[in-house]
Amino acid sequence: MSVNRIAAVVVTVLVIAVVAVGLLLGGSPAEQRLLRFDERRVADLRMLARAVRVHWNRAGELPVALSELADGQNLDRLPLDPATREDYDYAVTGADGFRLCASFVRPSVNPVAQEFWVHTAVRHCFEFELGGPLQEDLLVVPVR
Repeated sequence: MSVNRIAAVVVTVLVIAVVAVGLLLGGSPAEQRLLRFDERRVADLRMLARAVRVHWNRAGELPVALSELADGQNLDRLPLDPATREDYDYAVTGADGFRLCASFVRPSVNPVAQEFWVHTAVRHCFEFELGGPLQEDLLVVPVR
């Protein structure tokens, strides 16, 4: 075997090893796609929670359905689940409380960074309470 041939084999083995380690550490492209979908779901639910708060501040009541939020001022259109293209679930849970739900494919990747938005790999609901006087700086308060 010549030196060039040995070098080519060594380089090929090293490239294959680096790709394998990269896939092992970072996950397959399909796995990364599923994680991005779950990240998008959390971002969509956060946006919907803020839009519900804005509606509450303007109207003094919770919307009966999420469709009320797509009024061109609050939201141009409602976000849809990135995989199924279906609406997220929303329910009023009291005079100043509501719930937003989504079906997640994987559990939260970094639960410490987004403590409230931690979810498992199933349908998960997040509970909120608005309460207090109507004011612009009113935050949506997650129910723990």
